[in-house]
Amino acid sequence: MQLVLDKAARLLADANKEAKEKAKQAKEAKGIQDLLFFLQSSPRETLTLGTGPNEIQISGHGFPSNARVPKAAYALSYSYSWAEAPVSKLELDLRDYGRRLSVSGTAVDQVEAISAALERDLSQYSAIGGDTVRLFATLIIFLILLAGVLVGGAVCVLERQWRYVGIPIVCLIGLGLLFLLPLKDALAGFAMYQGEASWIVRYAPQIGFVGLIITIVLSFLIPMFFTSHRAALPQNDLAAP
Repeated sequence: MQLVLDKAARLLADANKEAKEKAKQAKEAKGIQDLLFFLQSSPRETLTLGTGPNEIQISGHGFPSNARVPKAAYALSYSYSWAEAPVSKLELDLRDYGRRLSVSGTAVDQVEAISAALERDLSQYSAIGGDTVRLFATLIIFLILLAGVLVGGAVCVLERQWRYVGIPIVCLIGLGLLFLLPLKDALAGFAMYQGEASWIVRYAPQIGFVGLIITIVLSFLIPMFFTSHRAALPQNDLAAP
């Protein structure tokens, strides 16, 4: 992500090179009007990372070495504005259910070139999945598990078929895991990590815990199923010779 931000800053600096030279001349002249022009004609950059209590705001487009950057961030916003420049504004906003890049200014060719270059670079880091897949997958799995609880519970209670009691129990456990597992982090609309980005590595303890719970549940349900199935089989009467 730092490479993309550095490239955006470099493209903006090249596009606004003439405006930067005028601002430099105004600073050297130190006249009242020139100084006022310099103060009004300096770019403003703001970088916001994270959401909620973990949100940090940085002046500029780089991450300082002493900044308290979270290990995982699920939102990033970068804003560049310079009213007197040919490319006067750039806004990049990446988060859950929202990815937006906006470039504006009087130099139409520069605006289009910067926008196309950044879109091309950002597309290289995109992947199938994210918030849309998480929403639909969670909804479908929730409906399937809920149907399993209702149908399985009805069969056990109304038909007295207690050998199928494992179905509603497993579905209830699945519903609990559906809300307890960090699906929002694993399938985020935008995510930036320090270090390893693989969710298998980052959530290895949670995956191990879920695997342990499933193993314990199956160790009870499988013997119960085979015992009830064996009891339901007809017994052949053997005649004595």
